[in-house]
Amino acid sequence: YYGMRGEGVLLLVALAVRLLLLWLGSHEWLGQRIEVSTPVGQWKRIREGIALVENGLSPYSGDIFHETPLILVLFRVLYSLGEWAVGGLFIAVDFLIALGLAKIAVLYQKEQIATQAAERSSYGKGVESVLVKEDPSLPLFMAAVYLLNPYSIITCGGFSTISLTTLAIIWAIWMKLNGSDVLSALGVAAAAYLSLYPVMLVFPLVLMTHKKSGFFAAVQFTVLAGFWSGLLFAISYYITGSWDFVQEVHGVILTVPDLTPNVGLFWYFFTEAFEHFRVFFLCVFQINAFIYVLPLTVRFSNHPMFLTYILISLMTLFKSYPCVGDLTLPLALLPLWSHTFRYLRYTLVVLILFLVASALGPVLWYLWIHAGSANANFFFAMTVAYAMAQVGQWLKSIIRYLSNFVCQELEQCFCFSRRPSL
Repeated sequence: YYGMRGEGVLLLVALAVRLLLLWLGSHEWLGQRIEVSTPVGQWKRIREGIALVENGLSPYSGDIFHETPLILVLFRVLYSLGEWAVGGLFIAVDFLIALGLAKIAVLYQKEQIATQAAERSSYGKGVESVLVKEDPSLPLFMAAVYLLNPYSIITCGGFSTISLTTLAIIWAIWMKLNGSDVLSALGVAAAAYLSLYPVMLVFPLVLMTHKKSGFFAAVQFTVLAGFWSGLLFAISYYITGSWDFVQEVHGVILTVPDLTPNVGLFWYFFTEAFEHFRVFFLCVFQINAFIYVLPLTVRFSNHPMFLTYILISLMTLFKSYPCVGDLTLPLALLPLWSHTFRYLRYTLVVLILFLVASALGPVLWYLWIHAGSANANFFFAMTVAYAMAQVGQWLKSIIRYLSNFVCQELEQCFCFSRRPSL
């Protein structure tokens, strides 16, 4: 089933669902959902930016448009062809992400098996059950996890530009595993250019380079990432004729002036906080998003691919303007470590938290905004539940990965005799 027939069924179902949403004009109503779109990635705001440019005004002169100049140029061309062309781009991006995930699965599986073979003598006895084994179905499974994920479907239907950032991150990882430092550096530079937070992914990518090619190759990769970033900003300056876009794109991400509710934690806190303490708490929140990078890099310096997954999960949790589309990437990467699933704990609790937050979030939003029978605390409770589910998933991933690593080195381990539980 996981052969050509399975691939065909997957592609047809995923394509049919997305085309149906496009035909129904879902971007008009899904694009308004605060779970799907944010002030820095909303299709409605992109159309406003296009209208300003066509009327001879700067899209960065106000507080409406917060996308990069290159994104503006891209969608201005597509929008002139019709919204079907825009929808076609988002569908194509989703399928390119799925292709990249499948390629990553193939390349990383080979790398893990080769590393295992080289280090097998250092492992304990009886660890065969926790070793990575070749799984031909893994690429298709990872593609399916992404393409059939309800979060990725509504993100595509809502024309949320977070999928472009996801594509850039996938491209960076794929090219790194494929041995192309130049294209990988371009991918991470493009992701940071679009959303800022992916700049932290330079650390695991540099570790991958150092592990394969040595110190000077790692330095070269860092220089390449800086070069591509500089080039993207230079092109943006050439398009706009000023540096105003830096404040209206990356400055907005850091200073969080728009407190429109979303599935994150920033909006509620800064709505309630006194203006006098805003700068202090803003620094605390933003530092919190980046402070874990160095200790995690030190701890997982020999496991850069898993470090990449952990940092992507951190970005999803702590970024200032998150949406459900951010969660699709860490969920799709999770099957890469399916051999550690035997150590999963409290899976049912995390799953229930995700389901409750996904189901009750829109209900409580309606009660708050439309019916007037609830308040912001009700909706914020659901965003906290959503964040707790992400924290649970993140911690479970680290614990089970470390458990598997320990079991490989010990002759007898409690995990062989313990029965996996929820």
